[in-house]
Amino acid sequence: MMPSTDMAVLVQLGLSFIFFLLPCTLPGPRLQGVMATTYRATKTSPSRPKSLDFYMYIAVQNNSNLGGIATFTAVQSAQPNPIQPFSFGTIHTFDNPLYSTASLTSASLGRAQGWYGNTGKEVLTLFLVQTFSFLSGPNNGTLSLMGVDVATDTVKYGAIVGGTGDFSCARGVATQTLVSSQIVDQQTVSWFRFVINLTY
Repeated sequence: MMPSTDMAVLVQLGLSFIFFLLPCTLPGPRLQGVMATTYRATKTSPSRPKSLDFYMYIAVQNNSNLGGIATFTAVQSAQPNPIQPFSFGTIHTFDNPLYSTASLTSASLGRAQGWYGNTGKEVLTLFLVQTFSFLSGPNNGTLSLMGVDVATDTVKYGAIVGGTGDFSCARGVATQTLVSSQIVDQQTVSWFRFVINLTY
């Protein structure tokens, strides 16, 4: 007879698999649940885009200067002790605005929210988990991205692993390039361009 602990693990894995499949099996209105009023489109929406092109702004808080006005969009939320080479083990949480161009005065499209952790011990490497929430502009819904970001790479790629609203059941690849980066008020302020190609 299978030990109870092994049975519990199998049950948890089964439930996880079921919930992973739900976004691509349930109808649109039920998929969004409590967010149905925000992400209105269903998986048969005619407005489902095949590609996106937008910009993300990020201002990383300088953890040695924690006073003043909170103009940052990313904060360090965990760090090993002692500090490791290439900040290995450090985690940041972010809530970055999305725009149509690399300007804070351009049209706002939504936000990118998630975490990135330093996972490289020999080169500066980040592992990213983030969701793009498009709340204005031509599309309405979310896209979820996972991927590895090697700092020395000029162009970075991430996998689109799902979506809601206009992006329900989306899969694809996101290409990320650095537009600019500078130190402003002791914070690292950067613009990134994202080009995303999607299939459904």
